[in-house]
Amino acid sequence: MVYGGLPENKDDLSSRGKRKRDSEEPMDTEDTPYSLLRSQVPALSRALLNQLKSSRTPPPVLQAGFSLLTSLLTVLPGSLTTQVSSIVSTSKSVLSQSPTTSTSTLHITCLSFLALFFSTHSPAIFQSTLPTLTPLLLQSLGERHPRIASESFRVFSAILNAMKPIKADDWITPLYEQTLVRLSSHDTDTEVRACAEDCMGDIWIAATDIARSKDKREWECICRTTGKFDTAVTVVNKVARAVRVGDDWVNGCVAWLMGILRKSGRLGKVEVFKALEVLLKRRVPTHLLSHSQFSFPAAMNLVSRLNFRHPLSPKSRHLFQPQIYPFSPKHYPHFLFSSSSRRPPHSLRWSTTS
Repeated sequence: MVYGGLPENKDDLSSRGKRKRDSEEPMDTEDTPYSLLRSQVPALSRALLNQLKSSRTPPPVLQAGFSLLTSLLTVLPGSLTTQVSSIVSTSKSVLSQSPTTSTSTLHITCLSFLALFFSTHSPAIFQSTLPTLTPLLLQSLGERHPRIASESFRVFSAILNAMKPIKADDWITPLYEQTLVRLSSHDTDTEVRACAEDCMGDIWIAATDIARSKDKREWECICRTTGKFDTAVTVVNKVARAVRVGDDWVNGCVAWLMGILRKSGRLGKVEVFKALEVLLKRRVPTHLLSHSQFSFPAAMNLVSRLNFRHPLSPKSRHLFQPQIYPFSPKHYPHFLFSSSSRRPPHSLRWSTTS
């Protein structure tokens, strides 16, 4: 009766179990599980974090504590606003220790919690504490353990998405450099590469001015001709929707995506068509005349042959209707593509001018 919020006096109830309308007392508000849990969060989080920050706490208890905090934020996002200092100090003590075979799982759990914490809380709450954590997070990017490096990239992606737009910050340039190192290395783990590509896209969206000041070498690593392309296509699509990188970048990405379409049996062609649609809408016709690698009829030929071999779904078939193109063959004698080029260049060169 107490948790249901019903009155204790039976005289206040009608024959159907409802409160009489002529009662002068206000109706009691029913306590839901969410409201009951929310009322217990301050005391629960305070007691838990006090136990976790002790130097005598063993790693299994720390891991269980971070897992409990992760579950709490999953149910009640943004409910740890009053415990930021304790969270940062506890996370710092965990991340400052070199991960071993027995503590690597603890590092991964801590990083997963931090990614969720930054994505569910306002930047005004944690922005002042970032100088304490970012050096340790940058160090975690270089760890050999692939899960630790992947989770570290996810933490930075959560920070970038929460704080955008970012005009200037001390940790953006080191993050860009560390991400580029991972992307340019040939022995980078597949999961780490995917997280690094996604983080680089977030850098371009959240800190566009800082990313534009670089030489765009990261796109040569992202738009590669070997390996998996799923995350790279998603990143190109995401960046093209949010940022104007430049016409040369658009042309290079179109050539790269057309090369992916040539590969028979390649999955994920719908995502490629979606990315092409976004890039084609970003294209400026008057700037296309000096960039020729394929012809418009050749591009349409390729799409027709692909549609014959691998019929397009209704969701993607509309992407290559003539009306979506900002130009037409009878108006422009030269196009982005040239019919003599049957495959995209093996190495894409990206201009430093936007």
